[in-house]
Amino acid sequence: MGVMTTIAIGPPALGLTLTADATVSADGWLVRELTAAPGLDGPPGILQGGFSAGVGAAVAAVADPFGAPLTSLEMRLHAPTPLGRTLQARVRSSEVPARYEVETRDGDTLLVSGEVELAGHEPAARAYDLAELARVAIPDAEPQDRFPSCWVCGPEPTHPHGQRLHPRHVGPDAVSIPWVADEELGGERSVVDPLVVAAVLDCPGVWASIAHVEAQGHVGCLLAGYRLTMFRDAPVMEPLRTVARMDEGDGRKIRARSALVDEDGVTYAVAAALHISVPEMPAAP
Repeated sequence: MGVMTTIAIGPPALGLTLTADATVSADGWLVRELTAAPGLDGPPGILQGGFSAGVGAAVAAVADPFGAPLTSLEMRLHAPTPLGRTLQARVRSSEVPARYEVETRDGDTLLVSGEVELAGHEPAARAYDLAELARVAIPDAEPQDRFPSCWVCGPEPTHPHGQRLHPRHVGPDAVSIPWVADEELGGERSVVDPLVVAAVLDCPGVWASIAHVEAQGHVGCLLAGYRLTMFRDAPVMEPLRTVARMDEGDGRKIRARSALVDEDGVTYAVAAALHISVPEMPAAP
């Protein structure tokens, strides 16, 4: 038996792969095996939430014959995505042109499901309240210990490209975090891969909401729903900000918006997230 060929989704340095060969299910899904390497944590041993959602866009892009840039993704996270395990990634065309249904599974367990649009970037964003957060003086860093190994915001990530984007609060319900994306997080055109954008816009919403989480007597919150809209490509090796505001806290349900912006007011991407507050961190599946 020959060695199974894999292809990287997102920057190869991350360690997210799909098998090159695919099968087609009886109900029209194109199915490949998916593996997320150790080190891409949110909670230990669990794929970080933005990555879990963003994988859908990468899976759709592999199946798309036209190569158009990501417009948007809208995902529901049903169960934690385990690291270092062979999973299934499924994609099929929807009834709307340039839109794909996607899902990931661990055996019979549905992990993430949703829809991806690959039709080119949206027109200019109107997230003015988020863009304003890019112009404030950089707040002091607040290293956290709730997600110590998180690829995005953990102070002690195990992945060699962990970002250590510590929370930096602008008041009780907003954050503004400086970021320069490494060259390894881009592609041939030296722009940040959308899968990385999806990841780095998840955690700021958590930290913008942490006061509400603590008011519930909880330790953190987990991503349950995520919509990411892309407006333009973000450059690597240039100063950017990941910013977020909590819009609403209703018991355990928290809604927050985040954006990738620069200090000139350019908005590259905006995310809207539903987080669920939890009394303790989940164990790895």
